[in-house]
Amino acid sequence: MNGGPPGGEAVAVLAALFDPGSFAPLSDPAAGGPPGVLTGCGTVAGRGVCAIAQAPGAVPEPAAVDAELRARALAARTGRPVVTVHDATGAGTARGFGELVRGAVALSGVVPQVAVVTGAADAERALLLPLADVVVATAGARSALADPAAAAVVTGRERDAAGLGGAQLHASATGRAAHVAAGGAEAGAFVRELLGHLPSSNLATPPRLPVEPVAGEEPDDELEALLPVDPAAPYDVREVLAHLADDEDAPLELHARHAGGVLTGFTRLDGRSLGVVATDPAVAGGSLDAAAAAKAARFVRFCDAFGVPVLTLVDTAGFVPAGEDDPGSPTAAAAQLVYAYAEASVPLLTVVTGRAHGAALLALGSRHVGADVVLAWPRARLGARDAVAEVAGEVAQEVAGGGARPGTGEWAQRVARREALASPGAAVRAGDVDAVVEPGRTRAHLARWLEALERKAVTPPARRHGNLPL
Repeated sequence: MNGGPPGGEAVAVLAALFDPGSFAPLSDPAAGGPPGVLTGCGTVAGRGVCAIAQAPGAVPEPAAVDAELRARALAARTGRPVVTVHDATGAGTARGFGELVRGAVALSGVVPQVAVVTGAADAERALLLPLADVVVATAGARSALADPAAAAVVTGRERDAAGLGGAQLHASATGRAAHVAAGGAEAGAFVRELLGHLPSSNLATPPRLPVEPVAGEEPDDELEALLPVDPAAPYDVREVLAHLADDEDAPLELHARHAGGVLTGFTRLDGRSLGVVATDPAVAGGSLDAAAAAKAARFVRFCDAFGVPVLTLVDTAGFVPAGEDDPGSPTAAAAQLVYAYAEASVPLLTVVTGRAHGAALLALGSRHVGADVVLAWPRARLGARDAVAEVAGEVAQEVAGGGARPGTGEWAQRVARREALASPGAAVRAGDVDAVVEPGRTRAHLARWLEALERKAVTPPARRHGNLPL
C-alpha cells in the first residue's frame, strides 16, 4: 500500500472536524507507524473523538489493520465516537477485513460511528460502510463491492465509476450515503455538527445547550398562518420544524436525497437534541413506500441506540399501494418501522399535523405501539382510510348493485360525516390521541413533555436480541 500519509481530502476532513491543535496521533506513518493509515484522538467541541484516516491506495497491511483495531479499542474503553475516513481499494486478506468487521460490530450501539468516504471504498472496504451509523461522502467518492469489469461482463453493459457506486447514486437510489459534501472540509464540518447532537457513548446523554425557557413564550401565530386550510393540501414540513425548534435553521437532515416522502434528521428543542421523523406532504402527499419506511426505521433505531428522543410529525395519506412482488416488500418495510418504534426506549413524542390514514397511523409513532405522548392539531384527520376514498368505495359498490350515483350535495354530506368521525376529538375519545393542541402552542407542549420524560426508563426483556424483520 501507499506508505505516505492520508491524502488532502482526508486531512481536510480532520482539520474541519477537530478543535484546532487537539488531535494527537496514535499511529502515524510519518512518525514510523504502519504505512497507509493515520489514527489518533482529539476533541470536537471539547469532547473526545477518535479518528482513523487512510492514505489513497490499496488495502493496508496487517500492521495497519492492527492500528485501526487499536484505535477502535481505545474508543470502546474511553467512550468516544469513531470517525473513519475511507480512501482505499483492492482485495485484502480475510483475516484483516474480518477483524475490522468484528471491531465495527462490537462498537455498534456503544459509540457513534461515522464513515467519511473521500475517494474509493471498494471491494471488502464497501462492506464496512453500512456498519457505520452514518456515512458521509464527498462528491468524487465511490463505493462498490463488485469490480467494474466483472459487473460489465455479468450485466452486459459498461458502468462508469459513478454508475457503479458513485456518491450521488448512494445518496439517492441506495440511500447508503446520508450526506454528500462538496469536499473534505465540508464533510468534516457536517460530521462535527452531527456529533454535536449525539452523546459520546450509549452511557452518556446528548449535549444540552443553554437556551431561554420555552414555557414563557407567546403562542406562535406565524405557524398557524403558514398552514393551508385543507388538511390534504401540501406545505413545507421544514418550515413547521423551524417553528418548533430552538432556531429557524432547517434540521440537520440525513438521507435528504433518498425516499423524500419522509424527512429524518436532528434539531433542538429547549436546548435538547431531538431526532425528527416527519412525513412530507409536499412529496406524494407524504405517502410512505418501502424505502421511506426502511429509512425511518433505521433512523429511529439510531436515535434509540444513543438516547436521543424522537419527535414524529405525521401528515400522510398512508402507505403507497404496492404489490408484494414489487421491488422492496411494503409489508416487510412497514414491519421494520413498527418494530423500531415498539422496541424504542427513548422518549417518543408524536404530533398528527394533518392526515393519518391506514396502516401509517399505526406505524408512525402510534400510542398503541409505544409512543409516550400523541398530540393532534385541530386540522388533523385520523382514520382507517381517507374519507374521500372511503365514500368513493361505498359509491362504487352501490352503483355496481344498481343504485344511483349521489349528487354533489349528498356526496359532500357523506364525506363530511366521515371527516367528523376522523376528527382529532374522536381520536381522543377512542384513545388514539392524548390531547388536541393548537399549532402555535405545540412547541411549549413538547418542551414540557420532554422535561417530564427526561428520566424515562424501560427495562428490556431478558433475551439475546430481538429478531428484526429484515
